[in-house]
Amino acid sequence: IKDLLPRLTPILRNRHEKVQENSIELVGRIADRGAEHVGAREWMRICFELLEMLKANKKAIRRATVSTFGYIAKAIGPSDVLATLLNNLKVQERQNRVCTTVAIAIVAESCAPFTVIPALMNEYKVPELNVQNGVLKSMSFMFEYISEMGKDYIYSVVPLLEDALMDRDLVHRQTAATAVSHLALGVPGMGCEDAFLHLLNLVWPNIFETSPHVINAVMSAIEGCRVAVGPGVILQYVLQGLFHPAKRVRQVYWKIYNNLYIASQEALVAYYPKVHLDKQRSTLHELDMMI
Repeated sequence: IKDLLPRLTPILRNRHEKVQENSIELVGRIADRGAEHVGAREWMRICFELLEMLKANKKAIRRATVSTFGYIAKAIGPSDVLATLLNNLKVQERQNRVCTTVAIAIVAESCAPFTVIPALMNEYKVPELNVQNGVLKSMSFMFEYISEMGKDYIYSVVPLLEDALMDRDLVHRQTAATAVSHLALGVPGMGCEDAFLHLLNLVWPNIFETSPHVINAVMSAIEGCRVAVGPGVILQYVLQGLFHPAKRVRQVYWKIYNNLYIASQEALVAYYPKVHLDKQRSTLHELDMMI
């Protein structure tokens, strides 16, 4: 294996797609099962070669590449691989950056998130749009992958998401909303409701955005928060705007209410406001008696 890997590196540059895909798969297998036979410096050399593979047109090649990054990070530790990937967020090409964010998320999944989150949050300080968006996208993918493991990291990332949700740039807010959605769906019923209520307060003002991508992300975040904090809380937010004088406001609020009703119809019963139609007689509803 020690002699095989250096000879595989030139083959990675082969322009034939099937050759590229299979050689990356083979490198991944070696990293997964026999990483100790090869030195860390050789693995880092391969990491730099693999960055070029993220530009490939074929999706299978890109998918094999990001998986291989995960195996290599597991073999030699995440710090060097992560530094290489974070540096790659500065490139202009979008496809390259998106694949890099997926690779960072896979590294977080295979080496435990606490090895990656501090470096990601530190990278967010770089005052460059692409880098910050890349960090947020990595967070989004990471929380999608690690699911309930995210419970331990919610309070660490809230300040970062808070900053992104208040940013003037639309894409920042969109990506942060997607991250909130994945984070919320991973940890329902784990006692993190206070953090999600805070994030919901920051997501909510974006419901009037007109860009379709942003509004999809915001609705997804609200749906995630519904799972995390319960439909009753979302209903209290929605009731304020259902009968607003402006049609544009009513449309958005009714859209949210309809989604809420479809998803959690039976859970809303206890939260509907009481309407006292008869002032003379006092009535006691069955639900009140049961409670």
